[in-house]
Amino acid sequence: MAENITRIIHFKSQRNGETNPADMRVTTFSLREQKMRAIKSMLFYWLIAAFTALIPIAHLLLVPGFFIGGIIVLSRRWKTAEEGHDATGACPACGKQICIPLEKIAELPQWHNCPECSNPLVLEQAEPEEDSQP
Repeated sequence: MAENITRIIHFKSQRNGETNPADMRVTTFSLREQKMRAIKSMLFYWLIAAFTALIPIAHLLLVPGFFIGGIIVLSRRWKTAEEGHDATGACPACGKQICIPLEKIAELPQWHNCPECSNPLVLEQAEPEEDSQP
């Protein structure tokens, strides 16, 4: 079953280099779920290809397009182990709480603008804190 998790990341201002901690919500999928999502997506595209076969003249482009599109979507979904939702935290430039939608991508770094002040931000992986042992 898909699992929703929250990761600690950083919002980094590209103008002054300041960083603030933030939370990124992602959904992780098991290998079985990845395969099922990929196959369902491909079958959906191929179903559309079958229906477009009934459209005169346009079917010459639509059927091969949806057939190949189904294969491309299959390969992308098959490789997607995590799906991003949003990142929330304080903007390092203006200090306001912001929420940035991630467009289903969970890979970091990502570049976005603050919705409040339009400051360019980099979403970066938080560095793991090291225990200082004497």
